[in-house]
Amino acid sequence: MLFFCGGANAAGGIGSVWATASDDSSISITWSVPSGDYDHVGSNYKVCYRKTPTVNVCGVGPYYEASNSYHATGLSSGTEYKFKVWCYCKKRNWRGKWKDAKWRKIGTYKQSTSPEPEPDVLVSSISVVDVAPGASKFEASIDVEVTYTNAAAFEFVRVCYKKLGNMSSMNSICSKRDQPPISWTSSDHGRGWLDVAPAPSGTIFSFGSLRQCRQYKVVSYAFYDGVDTGLKLGETNVHTPGDCKANKMAVVIVDDYSETILHEYAQMMSHYYDEHVFQHLAMQYDQELFTAQKLMMEEQRVDIVQPKALIEYLVSSDSEVWDRWQQEQRLVEQRLTLDAYMQDKYSELYSDILDDLKEPEQRREKR
Repeated sequence: MLFFCGGANAAGGIGSVWATASDDSSISITWSVPSGDYDHVGSNYKVCYRKTPTVNVCGVGPYYEASNSYHATGLSSGTEYKFKVWCYCKKRNWRGKWKDAKWRKIGTYKQSTSPEPEPDVLVSSISVVDVAPGASKFEASIDVEVTYTNAAAFEFVRVCYKKLGNMSSMNSICSKRDQPPISWTSSDHGRGWLDVAPAPSGTIFSFGSLRQCRQYKVVSYAFYDGVDTGLKLGETNVHTPGDCKANKMAVVIVDDYSETILHEYAQMMSHYYDEHVFQHLAMQYDQELFTAQKLMMEEQRVDIVQPKALIEYLVSSDSEVWDRWQQEQRLVEQRLTLDAYMQDKYSELYSDILDDLKEPEQRREKR
């Protein structure tokens, strides 16, 4: 609210009108009490106001009765308004007698509301601060930091994670106040959540018992007191470490040669089937691929109908579909599995990768 201590502004009237306060949605005005040759009859005044510019501003009602001041509310921000004030006044004639009581204009005043204040802008992020492989394939861990402004406004902050390939719509579940404890009975290597209240900006959220060599999506929501739907603070992807190269040659290709070898292989396979590769695999092995496609589109904007994205998904999610597909008799006989493709087209690189894959086994044997 802005307050004014002067600046009367009269126009074509018998007195003065001025503003005493204004903000983005209201204006307060007051005016001088008629004196001298004018005498106020009764106890009320009439006030009228309109946005400017307007034809015949306050030429006709509505009129508001007031006593020496008026507070107009519900106004538009950053907008000029024109006020007019009338009194029911008598006028002293040249003989000094009072006569002709009628509505007479005291004055006109223009005042603008202030611009609407900018809302507090929430600046937030979620970032990975640490990852660890753990001692076994289900003991990897990740730590993420959530930062945001206006921390005192939230009742609690939630962070959820989900392994690539888990058939759950994480955003729709985690954004609802009471859903994760109902829908996700516990946190495990596939998915989980953690609520912290209060959670100052910079809080570290830690999750363990995760699968090594897998990609996880992590998302965070903040909840206002009494509000059922959370405000999204951010999301990120995390790849858990571990003895990843011991997890078949396909993982190496996806991790290290996605834009070259995998791209070539996906293009070749897209022309091998009469129907689309995605359609073939979904109908032949697992119709949940259709659900996975929908979730990937909603949450990561990735369409796994595309052959390359489909292969990356199957390998990274450790799907049984990949193994079953690569064991199809016609693929094996025509040497169209990814392993055979690598061996035939990139024989030298194939040998190098095989050597790398054998090293962990040799180290374990020596121990």
